[in-house]
Formats: sequence, C-alpha cells, structure tokens
Amino acid sequence: MVARGPKRYRPRTSGDAMRSLVDASNGLDEAFCSVSQRTLRALLNDADLLRDLPPAAVDQFSRRLLFCDPGDPFGIWVPPWPPGCQTPIHSHHCACAFGVYRGSLDEVSYATEPGSDAAIETARFTRDAGYVGGGSLDSGLVHEMLNTRAETAVSVHIYAYRPDRHPDSIEQCFVHQPHAEDI
Repeated sequence: MVARGPKRYRPRTSGDAMRSLVDASNGLDEAFCSVSQRTLRALLNDADLLRDLPPAAVDQFSRRLLFCDPGDPFGIWVPPWPPGCQTPIHSHHCACAFGVYRGSLDEVSYATEPGSDAAIETARFTRDAGYVGGGSLDSGLVHEMLNTRAETAVSVHIYAYRPDRHPDSIEQCFVHQPHAEDI
C-alpha cells in the first residue's frame, strides 16, 4: 500500500538533510549512501514521523511512501513489520539505506555466486531501534529482513530509484542454500 499524496518531508532536527540527499549524487555511489544514512538518523529521531501517514496493514507487510518527488532519484518508504513478516533473500538494483524506527528486526547477510540463485548465509544481526545501515549499489548487498519478535517493528528505507519508474528496489531473489557441513 502506498500513501496518498506523499509529502516533502523536511526533518526539523536537520533542515539540510533532505536538501543534501537531493543534491548528493545520482544515487549510485557512496556519497548518496552517506547522506542517506545521515538523513535517516534525523528521521529516526522525529517522534511525529508517522503522524501524517495512513494506517498500516496490521497483519501483512506493506510499504507507505513518506517522500517522493518526480525530479529526485529516490523515495523514502516506511514499512511496518508485523510479527513473522520477512522479505525474500534479495539484492537491489539501487543504493539503499534503512533505519529501524521502532522495535527490532533481524538482518541476514548472504554470499552468492554470479549466475546462481543460491545464497549461503554469512552473518545474522539484530537491528534495534536507532540502527542505520545499508549499502551502495557496488556493495553487492544480498540480504533478508525479518521480524522474529511478538511486536510490530517499523523501519524507514531510502532507495535510490524513482518510485514511479520501478515497483520496488529488488533486483533479484535468491534461494537459501545450507552450508555443506549442515547437510
């Protein structure tokens, strides 16, 4: 679900954060990621961040668009994560940054081989409220996000693509492959 009429959000704690994000780059390099993460830190500290968004679906994954401007090469999304919700194992066609606004999420990192859809788990992290991370397009990020807790978590994502040109940020989905010693 996408919010009706996304607004230009200007964080009160960092008035230049969004302007810097717009000016950062074409959204493909480390400069964009760095500015995105700084912007996320400002957004995560805004107690009123969700005030103008429509209610989220209670029992399913849905993304709400917080900010989009057709001239800007990015969108800011707010997905709630009900208990048990998870993404597929995936890579991105763009730079991405995310922060945890409320609750905790697990992020699982994977290694893949070119030309294969198999993914082997390499690390597992708990991302608590206030965490900010992500990667440039060159980082080769392949991950999965999931909520294994009993409470709904909320995160904020900045993707370097225009939401009117792509349905989402996922480039490719992968299949979990256990380590050879686990078979």
